Amino acid sequence: ETRIAELKKIVAAFRKDRGWIGESPKDIALSLVLEAAELLEHFQWKSGEEVKNEARLYGPICDELSDVLWWVLVMAEALGIDVSRAFELKTTKNNEKYPADAFKGLSNEERQRVYYRIKAKYRGGHPLAEDGEE
Repeated sequence: ETRIAELKKIVAAFRKDRGWIGESPKDIALSLVLEAAELLEHFQWKSGEEVKNEARLYGPICDELSDVLWWVLVMAEALGIDVSRAFELKTTKNNEKYPADAFKGLSNEERQRVYYRIKAKYRGGHPLAEDGEE
């Protein structure tokens, strides 16, 4: 298993050897989104099952996931973010925001409804998200 710190070193060394340094956080964010869009292209016009069963997509999906991770690590380095710690903190927030008990025993449709109701509540969204009514 590779640790985030090791991956950051690999990316930093690769970039340094090529003089690929100094991009602005905005440009890094754009690159991240572009790579995520390239990942998404492999899912266009296919169901989740079709993607899972289409062996020829495995390699390209791995490549695009790696590119997305690459830019996440570049952004973390540029902004001095400890990705492992940030992930731990965000997971704690998500456990509080989306308690497992709120989703137990629900159909997929009901889980989606609860998810979006909670999401809207935290964003100060629609009034129906406040009281749980539909």
